Amino acid sequence: MYKKRSLSIFLALLVFLIMWGLYGWNSWNGDRDAYELYYHTRDTYASWGGEVGYGYLNILASQSGLSFQSFQILISLVTLFLVFRYIVKRTVSPFLSILIYMVCFFSLDFVLMRNFLAFAIFLQAMIILFEGHKYCRVKYALLIVLATAMHQSSLMFMVFIFMPLDRVVPLGRFFLCYLTFIACYVIARYVVPLPDSVASHFNFYNTTWKSILANVLTHLVSFVLFVLAVMGERKSLSRVDCSAGRDKELAFILNLNIFSLFFLVLYFESEIFIRLLRVIIFFNILHCANSLFIKRRSYLFLLSYVVVFGGYLVLFFLVPVAQGTYIAMWKNNLFLN
Repeated sequence: MYKKRSLSIFLALLVFLIMWGLYGWNSWNGDRDAYELYYHTRDTYASWGGEVGYGYLNILASQSGLSFQSFQILISLVTLFLVFRYIVKRTVSPFLSILIYMVCFFSLDFVLMRNFLAFAIFLQAMIILFEGHKYCRVKYALLIVLATAMHQSSLMFMVFIFMPLDRVVPLGRFFLCYLTFIACYVIARYVVPLPDSVASHFNFYNTTWKSILANVLTHLVSFVLFVLAVMGERKSLSRVDCSAGRDKELAFILNLNIFSLFFLVLYFESEIFIRLLRVIIFFNILHCANSLFIKRRSYLFLLSYVVVFGGYLVLFFLVPVAQGTYIAMWKNNLFLN
């Protein structure tokens, strides 16, 4: 087993190096012109607004005389290393996991530099929260603040700080809190107007009832199918202590999905919040793929989830923007061309 895992880590490292070459030495993609413009023109912290952490990195690198390409090479190395670290620490098969990540996620992530770096920091926070050591929630919160300084959307992940770490959240109590949250959110939304900057950003990613219903339904289907996949392994999870072993793994990922239901209200605000579901699917697909290596009664729901939502990620996130992401990744590279 040790030799197989060592080989899997070595092969995962090779995939990591390939992704670093594709990302770091990419010379054009759908968002690169904007990032390069920001790099050369946003020379004060105030100009970066709430994403002052990413702004600090830009200003420091620019004033140090680094070209934007060199800055991109460094940022890509740090970002991908953090993703690689999460995969090695939290998966049974690092090679399969990073391969799935490369196929289903990477060609869009590398275009979204700020969001990608914030996501990689969020993964480190999830490692700390799962391990559950002393002050883990404080450390988690600090890392989410750091991720938010890279991309403001990361603030939404603060909701996971309330997850139980040694048991599955009692559903009756959760849904009571959930309904209270929805009521408070609706009241606050009608009473307190959004800041102009936030409202204009939401309007840029305008939503329709068709897209709202599609996003809500997709999230709910993901939730139900994943719960069935977990129940296929452990039906009585809600009635046992889950502070160690496989039960801890199952309780953590199940709680993550339950608490992700708080994101549903955001789909009514803007189309862009569907990216939050993409993050949840990342955890779910890796869990299902790695659970295939564990002996169980049925593998049907595991395979179903991987196939259905792996296809969803490719068809709905990657294919529509392939020209500026996947194609640009291979076509505009200083190594390959």
